Parts: sequence; structure tokens; C-alpha cells
Amino acid sequence: MTAPYSSPWSRSVGRAYWLPPRGIGNGLDAETWAEIAEVPDSDVKAILDSLREAGIPAHAARRSWHDRQARSRIWVGTWYYSRALDVIGRELHRTRRSGGSP
Repeated sequence: MTAPYSSPWSRSVGRAYWLPPRGIGNGLDAETWAEIAEVPDSDVKAILDSLREAGIPAHAARRSWHDRQARSRIWVGTWYYSRALDVIGRELHRTRRSGGSP
């Protein structure tokens, strides 16, 4: 787990200023964020949707645009970290059981 990150300018500039560029969010905002997982790009939408349904702010961004593994990192609102672990675990388990990403 990485330490939560918050910028002193986050309230005036907004989330995009200090979370990775070209990422996507689930529509919920937080003042501080913690990186929680690295997942295949094919799982990102389902995970962000599940986190939003659970009321957990989340943001995802591609690990590297030059990496052939096509993986994204997911950040969640720091206060929701332990709940987010459960949601992500359930979503990945569901995806694997239904024949989704490896």
C-alpha cells in the first residue's frame, strides 16, 4: 500500500491535478487517495462501477502506455480503503468465475 496523497491545492485545482493524467473516475470524489490495486485493463470498468455502487470514490489510470501487459492502477478514497479491498476482491472473483480476464 502506498501512503495517501493529498495536494494542498486539490480543493482549488481539482482531482485531475494530482491523480494520473488520462485516467477515468467513477464520479465520486475524495480529498485524499491511496493506490489500492493494479488490474488488467479489461477489469477496470467493472471494478469502478462496483466501487461506485458501494459509494467508494475511485480513479483508474493506465500503468504505462508503453507496457504490453495493458494494466491499470486503481486509487480509492483513503477513508474507504478497507471496504474497497472487499469490493475489488469480490469483483475480481466474480470476473474470474465467469470466464473473464486471467
